[in-house]
This record gives sequence, C-alpha cells and structure tokens, in this order.
Amino acid sequence: MKIGSSQFMKQYDEYLLNHGYQINELVDKASDCLIKHMHGQHYCLLCGPGNNGADGLSLAIKLFLQGKQVTVYIFEDQNHLSQANRYYLDQCYALNLEVILLNEDILDEVILHMKDCDIIVDAMFGNGLNSSPRGLYQMVIEQINQLYDQEIIAVDIPTGLNCDNGKPYQSVVCATQTITLTALKNGFLNPDSTSFTGQVIVEELDVEDVSEEVGLYQLADQKMMCSLLKERRFDGHKGDYGRTLLITGCHEYKGASLLSAKSCVYSGSGVVTVMSEQAVIDALTVYCPEVTTQLRPAVMRKEDFLKYQAILIGCGLGQSIDSYRHVIDVFSMSHQPLVVDADALTILSSNLDLLKNQERDIILTPHMGEFRRLYEFDEHSDMLFVARNFALKHHVILVLKGPYTIVTDGQESYRIFAGNKAMASGGMGDTLAGIITSLLGQGYSGLQAAMLGVYIHGRAGDCLANDAYTIIPSKLIDVIPQTMLQMIYEKNDLS
Repeated sequence: MKIGSSQFMKQYDEYLLNHGYQINELVDKASDCLIKHMHGQHYCLLCGPGNNGADGLSLAIKLFLQGKQVTVYIFEDQNHLSQANRYYLDQCYALNLEVILLNEDILDEVILHMKDCDIIVDAMFGNGLNSSPRGLYQMVIEQINQLYDQEIIAVDIPTGLNCDNGKPYQSVVCATQTITLTALKNGFLNPDSTSFTGQVIVEELDVEDVSEEVGLYQLADQKMMCSLLKERRFDGHKGDYGRTLLITGCHEYKGASLLSAKSCVYSGSGVVTVMSEQAVIDALTVYCPEVTTQLRPAVMRKEDFLKYQAILIGCGLGQSIDSYRHVIDVFSMSHQPLVVDADALTILSSNLDLLKNQERDIILTPHMGEFRRLYEFDEHSDMLFVARNFALKHHVILVLKGPYTIVTDGQESYRIFAGNKAMASGGMGDTLAGIITSLLGQGYSGLQAAMLGVYIHGRAGDCLANDAYTIIPSKLIDVIPQTMLQMIYEKNDLS
C-alpha cells in the first residue's frame, strides 16, 4: 500500500498535470472512485472552493444523473474558486442541480435539511489544509458533528484533520467513512485519527502509476517482510553468516553494548566481536558468552577492520575525545557496510562531511531527537519529505525510529508495519542496531537489512505486548530467534 503526505500528494498531482493529464480529467477520475461507495438515495454535499470541492461537485453530478436526490452546499461564489471547481459548478448549474450558497442566516435550515439526508459528503478541504477551519466552515463542522444518526463520508481526508500527523485542528469533521485517493495519508497511521476518519478506504485513480517517480512511501507489511528473510542453509556454518564488529560501550555505558551484542548474536550472526573497554568485556563474558571481544585501542588501524563483513559503531560509546577519534577512524579506514547509532550519531552531527565519498551502505538509526541534531527542520515539517531528502542528500539509508518507523534511501521509502507503544524503553535502539548489523553481515543489502531489522524488532515486541504493559529489551532479544523462524514458516505458507 502506498503512503503519502500533503507535500507528496501535491507533487503527485503536479507530476500528472505535467505529463499529459488535465485537472478536470483527474477530478472526473476521482469522482469515479468515490461513487462506488455511495449507497443512499438522498445526498447533501458540502463543497469547498478548491479541488477537493471540485471532487464533490463532480460526484454530485454523477449522483444526480443516476436519479439520486442531491443538494450541493457551497461556501464561496464564483470569484474564489479553483479552475476545476468553477468548471464543475457551471455544470451543476447547467443541469439545474440544486446548489445553495451557504451563509449564517440559513445555517439552521440547512442542518434541518441534512437530518433528512442518507449521506452527507465532506468535500470542504483536502490534504492541503494547514490550520483550523474558521468562520462559516467551523460553524458547519460543529453542527454536522451533532448529527449522530447520519452517515458522513469524507473525500480524501476529513476537513480539519492534519494530513501528515493525524492530529486534529480545533474543528474536525467526524466522518463515519473516509474515501482517500491514491495513497493512504500518513496521518491515518496515527491510531487516534480513526475517531475522525471512521473506516478508511483507499482508492487509486485510473491513471498511470507514477508513485515511484514522485517518491511515495510504501507500507512494509508481513507479506513483504517475510519474503525478504532467507532460510538457513542445510550445510551452513558460522563463516557463512558473517563476522560483525561492534565498536560500542564504555565504562559509564556498559548496557548498550551488551544489548546490541546479544541481539546481533540472536539475529543469526556467525561471529560477533565487540571492541570495547575492559569493563564492558568483563560484563559480556557473563551476559553473552557467545560474543568474542577485543580491547579497543586508542588509535585504530585499517588492519583492525579487514576480516569483518559489517560494522556497528555508537551504542554506549560515549562522547569523549577518544570516541570522536574512533568515529573518524571508522569512516576513514573501513570500507564495510556500516551502522551508526546513538553516541556516534551525535558525533557525526557535527562532522557530516564524513559522509562524503563513502562507497558503501551506511545506515543511520536516529530517533527524532537525534535526527534534529543531524538535520534542521521545524515542528510542522512533513517528516516523510524531510527524511527522504536527508537520505538522498547524504547518500545514506535512514532509519528514523518511531511509530511505523521510516526507512528510506532517498529512492525507495517505507513505513514498517510493526512495533508498539510498550516498546518505549531505554535500550530498544541498541537492540535494533544489533539486529540490523547482524543482517548486514549475513549479506543482506543495506536497505533490506534496515527494513528487516526494524520489522523483526517490532514484531518481536508485538509478540510480547500481548502480555505486557512494558517491554524491556533483554526480554525482546530472547524471542528474536522464534520471531524469525515464524517468519520463515509464514513465507513458505504465502509462497
């Protein structure tokens, strides 16, 4: 399933208009999608001045021609309409379809009329709205939300709901159903949005598929993720599953190194080596004896990296002068696929030039706070757009952690359908970094390792969340092997 945000959907429309489609044609195709879900006899349509309103007007015409009882309510006169809106409004007038210009004086009468309708259609504003509806729009929204027995269908997105984060502005239409066009809106991934959207149905317009050209995200679900996971070979040995190097931990932050190391082992790595301080090495001997260790030198050499297939740096590394030097050494002396997490991300944020001329997969795994240090953006930014542009600019694979984690390399972009709120606990990021590094070492591409790592991590958490208010990373690590095996079973069942 495709996922879009306000900015991506704007680009999608612009791309189609620049490649042979006309706006009136696109509106016509949109109403073709909508009419399939109209099952009443008596309709009231609330149409704003833009192209969302044009979708509603085009729908009204088709319903009218089917013999339905249709009343259209508009908010603006001919001087304040989009091109497509004006075109379809003129058609309504030509057909003598009942069109009423709303004002405060007739609002009570309009609401009484709507009580007799089978379906009210919200086509006031689409995904471009960036503030709360005001004036007459607000008054209408508040009134129709009191019509508890009416079915309210929103066109594309309920008026007053933020398309990008699913949060309501001050006044929001409470729809019973939302017919969203082309792609699932990013805000609909917010479970709180269902209070306003009701049932969401995605309808794709009958046009050329340009989602890749525009860069729409995809929802990476069970079927997609299970298909990526490889089975273990019958004659495989530890050398077949990668040697990984984890440059993690320090005297003050031992736990992060322990968690990333154990999750790397449990995700199937052949040999895991942790390069750290003596205190961390001593703890690892007890916590995860399967890990090999190496005392971290003050100055690293190219020879220190040669035998590994993947490297992780950052979990619990600290931000000492030595830590800065280690990050620089890894970027300048190694060539293997690299995962950068936690303290290494903070160090990288003031040394972004290190990302230049890197001819390998580099996966950055920030949470939102760490990402703010890497890239400047404001609180109202379209995060799908920001994340993709960052990855494209710096030639990295970005894993932006959070609900439905974003994974993008700037060309392909995904939201991962796994994980839950019980996983909000310290050490989860370290655990994820270890899983991704393990998969890199086993030969997965950077994008595959990132996607699979996030999915396995989230799915293991989903399994535990059935019986737990809070999930701690050490418990999650224990169920990684079972989670991966279940994915293989499901892959075979789906094939």
